Amino acid sequence: MNAAQDRRTRRRTGRHAAAVASLTALGLTLGGLTGTAHAESAYADKQVVSEGHADVFYIDVVDSAHVLTAHTAAGNVAPEDLVIQAKPSVASRTVSATVAGLPGWKPQGGTYYLLPQTSQAGQVFAGFGQGSAVAEGTSVTYTLDSVEGPGAFALWQNTEDGPNVFLASAEGGPGSFTSVADHEHVNWGFTEQGEYRLTVRASVTPPGGATTELPAAVYTFFVGEELPQDPGTDPGVPATQLTVTGLAAHYHAGGVAALTAVQTPDTGEEHYHWFTRAAGETEWSFVPEAYTAKYGFVVRTSDDDRELKAVLYNHDHQVIAESAPVVVDVDDHGNDPVNGPTITTTLSEQEGALVVSVAPENREVDLGALALNPAADRHTAAGALKPITVTDTRAGNPGWNASGRVRAFTTVDGQQLGGKYLGWTPTVVSASANQTVTAGPRVDPGFTAGNGLATWSQLGAAAAGAGRGTAQLGAELNLEAPADLAPGTYRAMLILTAI
Repeated sequence: MNAAQDRRTRRRTGRHAAAVASLTALGLTLGGLTGTAHAESAYADKQVVSEGHADVFYIDVVDSAHVLTAHTAAGNVAPEDLVIQAKPSVASRTVSATVAGLPGWKPQGGTYYLLPQTSQAGQVFAGFGQGSAVAEGTSVTYTLDSVEGPGAFALWQNTEDGPNVFLASAEGGPGSFTSVADHEHVNWGFTEQGEYRLTVRASVTPPGGATTELPAAVYTFFVGEELPQDPGTDPGVPATQLTVTGLAAHYHAGGVAALTAVQTPDTGEEHYHWFTRAAGETEWSFVPEAYTAKYGFVVRTSDDDRELKAVLYNHDHQVIAESAPVVVDVDDHGNDPVNGPTITTTLSEQEGALVVSVAPENREVDLGALALNPAADRHTAAGALKPITVTDTRAGNPGWNASGRVRAFTTVDGQQLGGKYLGWTPTVVSASANQTVTAGPRVDPGFTAGNGLATWSQLGAAAAGAGRGTAQLGAELNLEAPADLAPGTYRAMLILTAI
């Protein structure tokens, strides 16, 4: 039996894993009626990491010998004493066309759970690495012996060519990889909620030395908002009940639903998340920016039979209580009004904001037709970037720096032209009277050298103490493309940032 077959055979055999998956499903269905919020966690004797940095696979040296362990903010920790938690409220993702290609993954549009390779608030920033006592240049090969859990697991890095998969529990997925880096971050993905137990081995080869095979270690991941409870413990204190109030008997399209989550008894905690599920859906979706006891939204006809629920958390982001779902009834009494566009306006908080924006009429820039230059060694085109607006209302007036980049051009049939072939000469179109704004430096197309606008390039900047107000920035654009470029209409997007 090869490693991939062994992983498939063992993936769903663990009784504990199945029990955890069932408990999680019940928690989502019954909500606040489970009454276990104050019971002792089944992981009470372990270090649970639900946010912040962690090197899950970690090679170190103890008593002159290499060991396979884990490393968190608290230091080294034995894998059997560690649990990495992925909370669906921040880890839930929709499967894209690219991610759907992972071995054993859900189809596009499904839900999976991710610990991302980039640091994001409220999530575990997980990777693998080596301690300082490990010799520089040491090579480590990690092998996935088995995965026990309710779904598929994959480990990968995002690249411009798609996912670079290191490990996968499904048939056909890689079962091992080798790293010579002392610290790397990767995506840790799971297709279902519940507990996953990864059995991993490592072989270590120092520069010029012999390879050492290290004993296998078991790493535990738990995907779920609330940690599973130990059935042998007594909650002791009645669970807090969470009730959603304010639901109307029915709504008309365009009306406003104003809901409030009420705690009984009051815990003093004020950190909420709201979740929604449309008629016919099985997965709950997290509502962005709804973090208080109140949640309001404009009702649309499509919201008929939509379910809503609230979840209350403590300061460690552990679930205190979850409401039973409420169901929205949309009834226009036989009328069928057309649901038009959503109209939005925002008032920033008192401390102000730094905003870069593009007016709708400025969102298209046509460089015209490419033409062969006199030397006949490249095609060229030129045009002007329409004004980009930077507005700074921050009281501290720290100044700002606006930058942009173009990743690539593409035709509708997939022909590509790298963003490096585009250059610009920035200009200041206008600025407020009290601002001091300067244009960014000229960036030449990278036809013969350089990266052009493929890398972040400054469009404009305002000095500290002279940045409050509204400025408009522009640029003369210059494109130089290879002479053998395939015919077609090439489109790209300029992405912008201001700090």
